[in-house]
Amino acid sequence: MAAQQVTYSFNHRHLIVDDVPQTVAFYEGTLGAKKVQELEFRGIPIVRLEMDGLPLTISQQIHAGVGDHIGLAVDDFEAAVAGLRDRGVEFIVEPTDMGFAKFAFIKDAAGTTLEVIQFMDQD
Repeated sequence: MAAQQVTYSFNHRHLIVDDVPQTVAFYEGTLGAKKVQELEFRGIPIVRLEMDGLPLTISQQIHAGVGDHIGLAVDDFEAAVAGLRDRGVEFIVEPTDMGFAKFAFIKDAAGTTLEVIQFMDQD
């Protein structure tokens, strides 16, 4: 049986910082980013910005061992995970189902942290 073809697309760049308000103020005031969303996850403030049409997320540490990373959205999370495991990719955060999204964190060949994420339909 042939492996399921998974489509990966750029979803966001996420910066992990100590001072979220100061960092957001820099991106807004100095670089012209636009704030599009503020939310809280596990008591941690998360701010989503947009710069030239590209999403930028800023927060404090959310997941142990995960710092700045690139988010890649997939159209089939289970197939993506299976394909990554088949290729011997090490997961630094195992696949997690949050209800609204499924995600996992891996590292690329250069050590860059990548989040593989699929957002679930909210009916």
